[in-house]
Amino acid sequence: MSSLRRAAAIAFCIHLIAALSMAFVLRRGLETTPELRERFSFLIDHRTLWTLGWLSWTLAALAILYFYFTFANVHFRSWRFAVLLTIAALGPDLSAQAIEIGVLPPLAARAFSSDAASELFLTFDRAAVMLSGFVANGLYSTTALILTWGARGAYPSWVSIIGIAVGIFGIALSVAALLDSAAGMFWTNVFLVPAILLWLAAVAIVPARRKHGSDSPYW
Repeated sequence: MSSLRRAAAIAFCIHLIAALSMAFVLRRGLETTPELRERFSFLIDHRTLWTLGWLSWTLAALAILYFYFTFANVHFRSWRFAVLLTIAALGPDLSAQAIEIGVLPPLAARAFSSDAASELFLTFDRAAVMLSGFVANGLYSTTALILTWGARGAYPSWVSIIGIAVGIFGIALSVAALLDSAAGMFWTNVFLVPAILLWLAAVAIVPARRKHGSDSPYW
């Protein structure tokens, strides 16, 4: 169980940093800033901060994979399907972050003098949202639901409820991304990020019973 608590603590710390970067840095270059030229200016003038902010989410993706892998390995013998969903999520998620870091800032610099560059910026931005917000986030959230439901007998009910809330809010975020709803993505993140942090903190702190085997009553 110590390995799981360590994985949860590491994921908590990295997600806290990523959440702060989203709240104070990245939001200024996202759809939550409705004025497009303000977004362009931020990406041009603060490209280093923008890059570091997205790199924190890259680390968060790797940390959540490590946490899910350890969680499944501790509580189940038949863990591969759930964790494979998160492994599959890394491809689109890292691709989206590569677009955010390497494609959008140069397009933002060109967009002030070119309407075509503005349209291309919005197209790549939408692709990044679909890859990360819809595809990857939906897979992460499904993994959270599977693992939390499977281990519901190993933790106090409130810990499992928070974990299930992570999955539900995450799927809601995926729906908002699919519908291209900036308000929906904002508000689902308002609930999702604290839920993730609370769940990781709970797993890191709260003692759990360990039960292996595909015939486990927790599965």
